[in-house]
Amino acid sequence: MKNVNLVLGLHMHQPVGNLPEVVDRITADVYRPVIAVLEKYPGIAVNLHVSGPLLEAWGERHADLVKKVKELVATGRIEMMSGGFYEPVLVEWPEEDRDGQIAKMNGWLKEKLGAQPAGAWLAEGVWGPSLCGAFSRGGLKYSFVEGSFFQQAGIIPAKMNGHYVTDQAGNLLSVFPTCPDLARLIPHAPLDEVFGYLRRMANRGEDITLTLAANLENWNQVKGGVAGYLDTLFARLQESASWVNTLTGQRQLERQSPRGRVSLPPGTPAELGGWSLPGVARKEYFRERGQLAQRFDAGKWLPFFRGGSWSSFRVRYEELNLLYRKNLMLGRRLKGKSSFPGARAVLDRLWRAQCSTAQWHGTQGGVHLPHLRGALWRELLMAEAEMRAGQAETDLVREDVNADGQMEVVAGHPALSLLFAPHLGGACLEVGLPELGKNLADVLTRRDEGVNGASAGPVDWYERRLFQDHFFAKGTSVEQLSAGTYPELGDFILQPFEIKQMRQTGSRVTLALERDGGLYRVGTRMPCLLEKTYAIDAAGGLIEVSYRITNTGKLPLEANFATELNLNLGPDQSGRGVWQFGETKKSDKEMWHGSGVTRVVAVTTDGFEVTLASENLPLVWGYPLLDVERGPEGPIRQGNCVLFGQHLDLKPGEKAEGRLKVTFRKKEGRIAPKK
Repeated sequence: MKNVNLVLGLHMHQPVGNLPEVVDRITADVYRPVIAVLEKYPGIAVNLHVSGPLLEAWGERHADLVKKVKELVATGRIEMMSGGFYEPVLVEWPEEDRDGQIAKMNGWLKEKLGAQPAGAWLAEGVWGPSLCGAFSRGGLKYSFVEGSFFQQAGIIPAKMNGHYVTDQAGNLLSVFPTCPDLARLIPHAPLDEVFGYLRRMANRGEDITLTLAANLENWNQVKGGVAGYLDTLFARLQESASWVNTLTGQRQLERQSPRGRVSLPPGTPAELGGWSLPGVARKEYFRERGQLAQRFDAGKWLPFFRGGSWSSFRVRYEELNLLYRKNLMLGRRLKGKSSFPGARAVLDRLWRAQCSTAQWHGTQGGVHLPHLRGALWRELLMAEAEMRAGQAETDLVREDVNADGQMEVVAGHPALSLLFAPHLGGACLEVGLPELGKNLADVLTRRDEGVNGASAGPVDWYERRLFQDHFFAKGTSVEQLSAGTYPELGDFILQPFEIKQMRQTGSRVTLALERDGGLYRVGTRMPCLLEKTYAIDAAGGLIEVSYRITNTGKLPLEANFATELNLNLGPDQSGRGVWQFGETKKSDKEMWHGSGVTRVVAVTTDGFEVTLASENLPLVWGYPLLDVERGPEGPIRQGNCVLFGQHLDLKPGEKAEGRLKVTFRKKEGRIAPKK
């Protein structure tokens, strides 16, 4: 009887920083039942990939599950796949990080499961020829790559089976094209349709091996649940064992020669690439792709209709770019510490911060989940704290941190790390508390995230940072500020400031900036000089910002001036965080405003406290930055915006001044460094 071979790859993943109770619930509801299904069908061979964060969680809290997987591996019909331990998109990271992540995964699988992996799983399906070297050095022989990459390389659908060989710089790798038809049918189509397709492939009378790489995280809507579907699929496969043969990737390499050589182009799966594009381009991409999909010959053209890239997410989201650049910067600094005793622990923190889940966005989740972004920042800042241990003075340097071709100012100390961008309104892009593992500036800007139609919520016209300087009309409401519907009168946000002084003494830093800008009313420019001076005491946990506004024009200058701080004090979404000014207390999910205010205190549910004390800035506005995405407790709060200001009525040559002091503390003490 004619037959067909089937390589089934199953992927299970939980990201760095996911809540333990969530991981445990999904383990109980999904992963444990799936492992039971694998135990139930001894005639079914499967390739299994479990990401490192999930393996660690199982090792800590589900040791019996690790034992079950080890027993399955010992049978020879379950083959574990390797890859980057913390699920990084490997093509984006330096070679030494790629090698280290792969070696860590290989070591864990060998030590805990007795497995010697031969295959590599591609995180998020992102492929690049440079992976040939990393996989070869890690002793890995093959990987699953989305079938559309093969079509782009000129492989016709009829020949997209078995495996091919690709290489770069002499490093060979076998690549298995995943079958687009199987990916479309499983798990969505009735099983009769699935096996009808397999029968047609078997009837071709060739030695055909089809590959399916299934991310079980995407099967959450499957009727009967993930394990229930696999149970019925495996039962049908077992009944069809006379003509459908399941095998592992390693067994496929042993039984069949490569179909030929192939040179696959680098890239991302088509949908993921489209999501990486900015607003208008993204909507046009999905509209045109959708129209193309309606054609009778769509399968012929769709593989070539692509846009965007994984790195495009770092262009679309500056928040991700800063995470990425911080990781690279700390990695370079670590390499320069040749005799640093804690290098291994720091390196592991940097690898953890390379987890891909929070570093992109599709239809939901990803970068929009504050607790996942916060977990990556925690690893980076704790790594920095360990590297700076014992440092008494604050480092003060100028360098292009975010790779935008402009020089930023970096102030680094064990207790405080700051990043200033003089060319971006003199704003502060990072307020890192290394010993606490918090970046108070980790606030997600509100963007148009749709793939069609208008945005469902407010869209910010500037990125959310700290100490951004507004001029707006008297009477502007907090509702207008929150919605972005007020007219901005000044030209200071996103505009370049000149550095007038940059000084460091011990743990103290002074950075003086100024901009000769203006206000605009009815087409008339009214010149205005804004001087902004940062005075930082890193050891004392103090950031002080002083302002001087001078009317340098010939007309009176009347407006509200306000400096804006966007703060992420923690990921809690319960609404129990408190903002207090005077006797008034507001929830961190409420809007508020006040006058005659000299002190605002924000307190989180875990005891973290920020105090903002002002002089000559008596007007205060505050509002939550609520996302268009929703969580279990409503719209996701990405942070809170607070503005301190004063009403200006300056005659030509007159000046106004103001000062804001920011301090922070953790009531129950600092977080102990990770062992």
